[in-house]
Amino acid sequence: MKTFTIILILLAAANFAARGQQQANVASNQQKIIPQRTRVAVRVLDKRTLQPIQATIMVVGQRPEDLVVPIYEDGAYQFKMSARDMGVISIHADGYETHSEVIAARTLRPTKIFYLTPIENIDSCKAAPVTLSELDLKEEIETVLLFTQSEPAMLPESNQELEILADYLVRNPAPRIELSGHTDDVGDPRKNLLLSYDRVDEVKKFLLSKRIEMGRIRGRAFGSGLPVAPNDCEANRRLNRRVEIRIVP
Repeated sequence: MKTFTIILILLAAANFAARGQQQANVASNQQKIIPQRTRVAVRVLDKRTLQPIQATIMVVGQRPEDLVVPIYEDGAYQFKMSARDMGVISIHADGYETHSEVIAARTLRPTKIFYLTPIENIDSCKAAPVTLSELDLKEEIETVLLFTQSEPAMLPESNQELEILADYLVRNPAPRIELSGHTDDVGDPRKNLLLSYDRVDEVKKFLLSKRIEMGRIRGRAFGSGLPVAPNDCEANRRLNRRVEIRIVP
């Protein structure tokens, strides 16, 4: 009987040790999990002509050693950030004011456009003014304006971007503007379709207030039917509440 009892105790001890090792392995594996990284694409354009600019970009993460220099691929500067990371992006280009701002991966669009301001040359103040024309824009410009939830009101960052685009369109009467309105999938699909119309109208009203001719603007609305991200979290739904703008030369 004593021998049987000793065997049971040894088996229990071995089982407890095995469970402890399994838990340790799980903890070790959890520590080795690498945070999901988000690919970010950045385009750099001249604020006045909307032409692409050759720039030097540096992204510094929350730790000083987290320095990233984006790689230029497929017409954009591309890099990766951890999904919960924040950092400072600095953009340098000859003849332009340096641009720096704080960025957060959870709020970035798949493609982010930065507009650089040309440096005014004091020595050339007497030179003839530069005349812009439809030839300045050699390719389509695509950008996205983001909106507050369940409202046709734009986010502050989108207001600023729309101001830049409108300024270009006022000085250049040839390009056409195509607007596409979208929503996330929260709520009644029919109401979302109407909301996407309202968002397009909001952008259209702004452009008309800048004296851009109605005949240059075309708008469509899609409701929640064409998401650019899964509607599985607020960060993704934010990307779906949008109006896409195409400026066609």
